[in-house]
Amino acid sequence: MTQLDRPFADQPTEVLRHALDLAIAHAWQAARFCPAKDGDALPAVVDLFRTELQQRGEL
Repeated sequence: MTQLDRPFADQPTEVLRHALDLAIAHAWQAARFCPAKDGDALPAVVDLFRTELQQRGEL
């Protein structure tokens, strides 16, 4: 895995947890105004936060 695969590797875990919560909350709020369609997903940044936390064994 390269640094490009883990752009948030240098961030503290608590910062990533908070950022993940905010990203998910923002996605839910946006969905209220533009309902999701089949195949829609959370923003890509959510996946980046989750991947980093999984790498750390935090999820």
